[in-house]
Amino acid sequence: MITPSKKNVKSVSLLKKKADAVFSKWIRVRDKICFTCGAKDNLQCGHFIPRSYNSLRYSEINCHAQCIGCNVFKYGNMAEYAERMEKLYGQGIIQKLNRQKRKMKQWKPAELEKIIKKYALNARHQANNLLPRV
Repeated sequence: MITPSKKNVKSVSLLKKKADAVFSKWIRVRDKICFTCGAKDNLQCGHFIPRSYNSLRYSEINCHAQCIGCNVFKYGNMAEYAERMEKLYGQGIIQKLNRQKRKMKQWKPAELEKIIKKYALNARHQANNLLPRV
């Protein structure tokens, strides 16, 4: 049986790192300000439900730009995050995300490559104002 060489097969962990980077950039370009305090500098991709839950890792609803102060030093500023989530997406969104996080998700290389391609392209278009904010 012929097996692909390790050089030709990208590992899931390597692809996840790249997908995280392009998705994070897209979120920051999409939002432009901190979701929880409105700051414009030192933005990161803040996850309401932690990204360790793979089923929500690349969820556009679960993720918003957050400044380092809110995302790191205030541990996500969760009370404000939850309040803004309910205002933006409606009551029940927190419960919906909590149900969704229980779904097990194992990423396949092809899925991650698709995410990388989608969000790299979207980030470029969004930066050039070619796409509306979702």
